[in-house]
This record gives sequence, structure tokens and C-alpha cells, in this order.
Amino acid sequence: MKKTTNRKRSRATLHDVAAEAGVSIATVSYVLNNSGSISTEMRKKVRKAAAKLGYRQNRAARAMKTGHSDIIGLVIPNIENPFFATLAQAVLLECRRHDLQVFLVDTEGSHDTELKAMQGLVQQGVDGIIVFPIDDTAIGAGIGDDVPVVVLDRDSPDRDLVQAEYAEGGRLLANHLLDLGHKRFGILEGPQVATSAKERSVGFAKAIGRKGKIVWREEHPFSMTLTEVAEKRLKQKDATAVVCGNDLIAMGVIQHLDALGVDVPGDVSVVGFDDIEFSKVVSPPLTTIHLPTAQMGIEAVNLLTRRLRAENVPDSRSRVVLDVELKVRGSSGPAGQ
Repeated sequence: MKKTTNRKRSRATLHDVAAEAGVSIATVSYVLNNSGSISTEMRKKVRKAAAKLGYRQNRAARAMKTGHSDIIGLVIPNIENPFFATLAQAVLLECRRHDLQVFLVDTEGSHDTELKAMQGLVQQGVDGIIVFPIDDTAIGAGIGDDVPVVVLDRDSPDRDLVQAEYAEGGRLLANHLLDLGHKRFGILEGPQVATSAKERSVGFAKAIGRKGKIVWREEHPFSMTLTEVAEKRLKQKDATAVVCGNDLIAMGVIQHLDALGVDVPGDVSVVGFDDIEFSKVVSPPLTTIHLPTAQMGIEAVNLLTRRLRAENVPDSRSRVVLDVELKVRGSSGPAGQ
């Protein structure tokens, strides 16, 4: 019987890819590193050859040679929140388009974990970091200025920033409810340690002005689980509309009002903020402010890559502000309906 020997297939090299594509090694290197003035047709030809041979770049070796890892860090507070799941997916897809890898860290709402995560990412040699901080305090403290950081949502005077028109969202909600004849409002606003949460409430209160009355206003975690204070306020039944800091709070309010036998929107209107996917399927569907969540992630990646490549980015901080939109659904109706 003939004895066969399993021989490990040797790993394809740049030389192999160049021979397969019929080009120089330099051309292959330019294509795989997204550099040089190479035509689109030639890039496709080289990538096809690399795929055929199963060529894989040695990122560690490339990083030592170029000083770039082509890896970025993404730091978020809670991946279980649908808002952050949507955001993370947008960042991952956009990074793939830029041939970047992503280290994703969920800080679980911990300041200590957030700080250690960012420091750890720097030590791991990431090229840059996108972070959605827990609040406005000490964002990226202790990591220096060598690694570019793009901040999402929060207010950071020293970092590139991507956020939305939160105050405008508050104004849109106020005008919508006033148009429905509401005069008495309860507010369950998000944690006020974040400027974005403050702006939502401030925008709403300014638009209400003297046209209505805020009968109560309480700070609340971004969670469906209502606090005892929130439950107590809802039992008072003195507000015809409850304005919530985000959709999760609003869903918790609808659930609790239903348990109390209070009809939404017949007795009380409830509105949210963010427009997560679940807001469309809750009963009744939630009137809310649509945040361009995926676009925020895309803008953050593009801003970071421009910063890394020094492409049309000023030396000082850049700030990208995106528009919001009112989504009217079944959870809001005329006062006294």
C-alpha cells in the first residue's frame, strides 16, 4: 500500500500574488495597502488573484513596518441597548469598507471600565478610538494625544465630536404635543451628567414656555425598569403627556400605565427619543424623535479615517452635527381624547 503524507500547504506570499496577477510585487503591495495610484481595474485584478490563492496579510508584520495596525477601538456603554447595537453595526460595516478591523468594548456603564478600556486599546496599538462615553466627565483621560479619538453624543471640548440636534428634538416633541392640545406635562429625563440628555429636556421646556405647564420633572436611568419615584409620579395622573428621555424609558412608562389601567394615548400620551427598532412594534407604536444612529457611526468612522490620513481635517477639533426627525405614531393623541 502506498503511504501518503499530509503536507501542510505553504502560505501564499506577495510574490505568488504578483505572479498570479501578472504584475509587480510593488503593485500588489500598493493594492493590498490601499495606497499608490493604481487603477480600479488593476485593483480588482490583484484582489481577485489574492483571493484565489488565499493570501492573508500579516497585520502584525505590516504594523511594524508601517506604524499602523489598521485596527480601531469602539467603546460603548451597553451593547444590550438596541441603540448601541445599531450604532456598533454601522461602525463595523463602515470600517469594513475602509479595510479596518474593530476591537469592540462594552463598558457596562462603568467609568473605571471605560478608562481602562481606552488605555488598554492604546497599549494594544490601535490606530484610533471611537467612544460613546457614559457621560461628559473625563473623556479619554490619561491616554494622551498620540491616538486620535472621536467622541459620539457627549460633549468633549478637546476631541473630534459627532452628535445630533438634541435640543431641536425636544422642540419638535413640544410643538407636536401642544398642537394636540396638551397643557400639562410630566418629564422623565435621562441622566443629566450628559449634555445630550440635558439638551433634550431644555429644548422641550423652552418650546413649551408659557403655553403649558411642566407639573413634574424627574431624572431617570436610560432603562425600561422604572424607579419608585417614576412610578409614584405616574400614579398621580396629573399630566396628560409624559415626555421620556429615550425610547426605553417610554416603553417602561407605557407598560406601567397599562398595568394601572391607564390608556395610551386615550388618557395619557407618551413620547420617547432615539427611534430604536422596538419603538415601531411596542403597543401602541411609539411617537419619538428619530436619531440618525447608523449615520452617527458612519460619520465617526469617516472622521477618524480622515484624521488618521490627514485628509481635509483641521488641526483643531472637528464637530459634526446631524439633523433629527419627529416620528408620529400611536402613543400620542389629542388631550382628553
